[in-house]
Amino acid sequence: MCWLSWQKLTKSKTDGGLGFRDIQNFNDALLAKLSWRILNEPSCVLARVLLGKYSHNKSFLDCTTPASASHGWRSICIGKDLLKSQLGRVIGDGKSTKIWTDPWLSLTAPQVPMGPATELSKDLVIADLFIPGSTEWNGPLLQSLLPDQAAAIKEIKPSKKGAADKWIYSARSGYYEAIKLNQEAVTLSENIRDFKWKKKYLECKDVPKVENLAMESSP
Repeated sequence: MCWLSWQKLTKSKTDGGLGFRDIQNFNDALLAKLSWRILNEPSCVLARVLLGKYSHNKSFLDCTTPASASHGWRSICIGKDLLKSQLGRVIGDGKSTKIWTDPWLSLTAPQVPMGPATELSKDLVIADLFIPGSTEWNGPLLQSLLPDQAAAIKEIKPSKKGAADKWIYSARSGYYEAIKLNQEAVTLSENIRDFKWKKKYLECKDVPKVENLAMESSP
């Protein structure tokens, strides 16, 4: 019987795996979904309680995990870190999305415009890129402010009914991102473990006293 590692089996079918769900990574993706709900619905009871205790002076995405934090909040922060790598903005009226800091250029990957921003444009929001009184893009302004992304921005269709901007997140994409991050961590750990410490110490040309100390302290 030809055995395969669990890491290969949990890869997507397009990547050569069988698409089996890894429970730990899937749980992290669902925790990111919970973080997404707190971000999108800050007025719900759960969000008000948690944000009032742990994030009362910072935004949710920038808050830290104190040493006294509960297990639930630590879990949410694990999901939040994964969420930040997959988070994007859907443009509605453009009034709550900042041009230079929020990921709004793509629906498939978190992308922000290339900077640096000018002094006059650093605080602008997406609505400032519209023709006044509408949600149509101001072509000349795009060309002067974001010439490299102007064509891609014109493909984005803002809401014609004035809906608010929203954060978007997919648990599916978050799951595969969690797998990717864990595989990178495993690869890094294997590279460190396979590093030939004694061989590198012997190749190092130094005074005998330092070489002996290195050999004695090597694993």
